[in-house]
Amino acid sequence: MQLSKNYFIGVDGGGTKTSCVIGDSTGRIIGTVVGEGSNIKSTKPEKVRIQMFELLNKLIKTSGIKKEQVSGLFIGTAGGDRESDKKTWYDWMKSYFSPHLCPIQITNDALPALVSGTFSLNGLVVIAGTGSIAYLVQDNGGRTTRSGGWGYLFGDNGSGYYIGNEALRFVTKYYDQQGELVQVERLTQAVLQHYNLQNTSDIITAVYEQENPRTSIASLAMSVLDLAERKYEPAVEIIHQAVSALVELLTTIFNREKNARELPIVLCGGLFSNELFFATFKDAMGKFDNELYIPSLPPVVGSYLYALASEGIALTPKLRIEVTKSWAKVMDEHNL
Repeated sequence: MQLSKNYFIGVDGGGTKTSCVIGDSTGRIIGTVVGEGSNIKSTKPEKVRIQMFELLNKLIKTSGIKKEQVSGLFIGTAGGDRESDKKTWYDWMKSYFSPHLCPIQITNDALPALVSGTFSLNGLVVIAGTGSIAYLVQDNGGRTTRSGGWGYLFGDNGSGYYIGNEALRFVTKYYDQQGELVQVERLTQAVLQHYNLQNTSDIITAVYEQENPRTSIASLAMSVLDLAERKYEPAVEIIHQAVSALVELLTTIFNREKNARELPIVLCGGLFSNELFFATFKDAMGKFDNELYIPSLPPVVGSYLYALASEGIALTPKLRIEVTKSWAKVMDEHNL
């Protein structure tokens, strides 16, 4: 069978996982693969490079095409708007596709998240996953304003990492105050169970010896949310603090760009999939008029759409229907 040369790859590189999709110029998605996180500030770059090559090899092979049939690649990844990181990614992809080069674009992971929700290159997005960021895109992607996204060492407020870290701070402070009596405290119990520990004093070893402590700490967020759903006050307070931090990111953008107060806000990241977290965020945003919505398509599809748009392919209602239908089919085929 003769295959079209016009295939496009979209990549969403997060702190916890990396997703790739491939589709043609009509919006027909034909394949997807998923791997580990690809934030080169929290994972060794060489490990990320090797994994990306493996993911692309698998994606292309299982889709039944060849490298030279790829006409565009769009990568949205944490730090993708920093020139040094962008160059690293570009050099990797240039090496991978050589000598059959295709247009390669690398940007912040917030942009694909926006496109997946709006099918346009304009709007406002908040990501609350392993990390966090608020991002305003205007002039069809030509002008951006960001707030947050500074990484886990001195940023990522309101993220999964933030929630997990606050939980660990609470548990260790409580231990300092109460000693071994802390074992009966519910947040402590949740942390010990998460790491399969018997004693609070073993938390240091359990966390610091993780290959990626950042994602390990972020994974505690769901345990905190579970306790918050059961109205355990320390957990409820941590969630409220996280939500307040995200609202502050948006407020910073509103103060800089007044028209942003009128735009709908796309919400992406694992935290917003939790009903309590979304409801708490919605309540906190009550003083603003922005419409909030969670896209039905994941950010990786937004990367694919951005690859199409970058090559002058209009994101029409017809194409949107084809994307939605074909993505659902691919999901079924992969049991996702």
